Amino acid sequence: MGIRSIASTVSLIAALSVGAIALAGCSTVAPSTDSTAMNERSGSVSQMLDALNLDAADPKAMIETLDAMPVAERPGDLIVSVLPTSLRLQPGEPDEVSIPLSEENFYLSIAPFVSETHPCTFHSLTTCLGELQNTPIELTVTDTASGEVVVSKDTTTADNGFVGVWLPRGGEFSVRIESGQGSAEQTVKTGDEDPTCLTTLQLV
Repeated sequence: MGIRSIASTVSLIAALSVGAIALAGCSTVAPSTDSTAMNERSGSVSQMLDALNLDAADPKAMIETLDAMPVAERPGDLIVSVLPTSLRLQPGEPDEVSIPLSEENFYLSIAPFVSETHPCTFHSLTTCLGELQNTPIELTVTDTASGEVVVSKDTTTADNGFVGVWLPRGGEFSVRIESGQGSAEQTVKTGDEDPTCLTTLQLV
C-alpha cells in the first residue's frame, strides 16, 4: 500500500464539552468480524515490522515499543490500533492483520491534559498525540472493588503524550495522575469492549 502520512493527526478538530481543543489521531474503529481477512499476514505488513525490529509473535513488546517511540521516528505508513482483545495493524485495509492479546491483561494508554485533548476509543500507537509530551507524572491505579493499589509509580509521559499501563482484564479501576500541572482521577473498566485510550483526565 502507499505511504500514509500522519500529518493529519495533529490537525485541530472541534472543542470538547470541557472546552478543550481536540487533537485528532486516535481510532474509534470497532473489531472486524472477518477473522479470516484479519489474520492473513501480508508481505508489506511483515516487511514494515521487520524494518522496525518488531515481532508479531510478541504483541506486548510491540505495543510498548511503538507507544514509547519518538514521534519523529514513527512510521507514517503503519497504523496500529490497540483493541481490548487484539492488536490491529492497518485496520480497514486489505492487508489488515489482527493479533490476539493476553486473556489476562488489558492495555490502557493514558494522555493527561491541561487545555488540549481529543476523543479516543481505541488507542492508535502510531498516530495518537497528547498535549503533555515528555512530562513527569505520578500514576496510581487502584482496584475499586478491593482497594488494592495495582500500579504506583513516578514516570514520564512518552513523546506522544501518553503513558501506557497493563491492568488485569475484567475489572474496574480508579486512575489518578498528579503532576506539576495539577491532578485528576477517573474510573475505568477493562472489559472486552471497553476503551483502551483515556484522554479525559484534565489536570486542575
